[in-house]
Amino acid sequence: MGHYGGIDVVINNAGIMFERSIPAISVAEWDLMMAINLRAPLFLAQAALAHMRKRGGGSIINIGSIEGLAANPGHADYYASKAGIHGMTRAMAVDHGEENIRCNAIAPGWIGSELSDIYLATLPEPDAARDALNRLHPLGRVGRPEDVGDLAVYPGSERSRFLTGEIIVLDGGRTAKLPLPS
Repeated sequence: MGHYGGIDVVINNAGIMFERSIPAISVAEWDLMMAINLRAPLFLAQAALAHMRKRGGGSIINIGSIEGLAANPGHADYYASKAGIHGMTRAMAVDHGEENIRCNAIAPGWIGSELSDIYLATLPEPDAARDALNRLHPLGRVGRPEDVGDLAVYPGSERSRFLTGEIIVLDGGRTAKLPLPS
């Protein structure tokens, strides 16, 4: 920090996800999910707060998920962790706004990654699954990591000085589109 003078922006982006039905979730899996997806962002933000106060403010950006707003089957633990991120984001905004410390969350939808490619490859018809996934999105594709990074620039900048406590959905229109019966 000495070289750069302090902390202005924190982006909490670590996370894990696995699929389990409610009866199949073990205590160890629940604890791991909550430790990485919810506890780590809280304590990273906590560590940054003193530095942000010294600098007269800052921005905390938590990476939530559209699955903190609506659930997919077999994702109760992931949904709970991301809904917790959204709630914690708003609470941080309320608690630290007077210190000029803003807190917002980005709630991405499906973002293409090595992990999602591995998941799709395990399905019986990976190409058909990828096509169906793309069709869920009005933009005709899943998100890219740079889509999230590009969006994070705004709440991390001084141009967003009046933005706090918000959950910004970034999902290519997926949650705006109502599904039709098959």
